[in-house]
Amino acid sequence: MQDLILSMKRSNEAKRLPWRSVLLVMMCWLAVSGCLPKTVPLASLPMDHPKAAHLNLQGIDRYQAGQWAEAIELFDAALLIDPDFVEAHFNAALTLHQLERHEEATEHFRRAGELDPRNKAIVDSALYRNHLGLSDTLERHLNGGYRYQR
Repeated sequence: MQDLILSMKRSNEAKRLPWRSVLLVMMCWLAVSGCLPKTVPLASLPMDHPKAAHLNLQGIDRYQAGQWAEAIELFDAALLIDPDFVEAHFNAALTLHQLERHEEATEHFRRAGELDPRNKAIVDSALYRNHLGLSDTLERHLNGGYRYQR
């Protein structure tokens, strides 16, 4: 009987995966399933400049519809009204990234971070971190493997 119990324990131990393999599988599953945090456009409330906030909201609608050329025009218009509009800078950066205008995107990301360095939605964004060269190797690989810093 004791031999049977020992045999069963050895069999179960052999079936266990090393913890690193399990962790790797879980990370891959999260990346593939889209469970990693996504960077999304930001709205602004309360509104110091209602017209700029309205243009920003319209830009978000266009961004989410994949109409990036129209979205960047709206974000730029909002920034003409309020050049320190943090969310419009961030949203312009996201849109310019989609348009593969990475140098311009980097400048808008940088400005958004300068204007509101405590805004976690901005400074923890993978695209923000990649564009400004702040991401580590694992983070870059999980988010497309790019750094856009010159």
